[in-house]
Amino acid sequence: MGLKKKKNVIVISFCMVACFIMYQLYFFFTITSETNNNIVVPVLDHESIKDLLHMRSEDDKYINEHGMIRGIYYTDLKTYRPDSNKEFKCKTTHQKISFDQVNDDYCDCEDGTDEPSTTACPDGIFYCDTQYPRKVVLSIPSNKVNDGICDCCDGSDEWLHSKSDKLLSQGSEKHYRYYVAKCPNNCNK
Repeated sequence: MGLKKKKNVIVISFCMVACFIMYQLYFFFTITSETNNNIVVPVLDHESIKDLLHMRSEDDKYINEHGMIRGIYYTDLKTYRPDSNKEFKCKTTHQKISFDQVNDDYCDCEDGTDEPSTTACPDGIFYCDTQYPRKVVLSIPSNKVNDGICDCCDGSDEWLHSKSDKLLSQGSEKHYRYYVAKCPNNCNK
C-alpha cells in the first residue's frame, strides 16, 4: 500500500472516530438536557427504606416499583410528564393544569385523568401494574382503589394500607373471599 493510501485510511478512520464521539456526546446531552420534556421519574425501593420513613416524600407514594405513576396505562406514560411550562394536559378535554395538581386528591380534569392514583374522580379509571391484554383484569373503576378489597390480579390497587390492616382477596377458581395481610399476585395463574 502506498503512502497516499495509508494517509487516506488514517484520515477516514480519524473522521469516523470523531463522528462517533460527537454522536455519543449529542446523545448524552440530549438525555441529560433540562429542556427535555421527558423528565425521568426516579425509582425508589420502598422496601429497602421502610424503616426510614422520614426520607420518603409524600409524593413518592404515587410511584410504583417500576418508576411509573400508579394507575396509568403504560402507553400513556409520556403524557404524565410536565411540559415546558410545568403543566399537565388532560387526556380528552385537553385543558391544562399545573403539574402539582396531578394526584392531589382533587379532580381538576373533567375526564379524571389528573387523578390516576386516587379516588377523587367519580369516572376515573385505575390501571393495574400488570397489564396483559385479555388474560387478566387490566383496569378497575378508581373508586375501588385502596378500598380494602384486592381487585387487580397483582394487588396493585391496594397499595396504601398499614401492615396491620386486613384485606379481602378473592380466590379465582372458587370465587370465595378470604382475609390477607398483603394482596397476592394471581396474574400468572
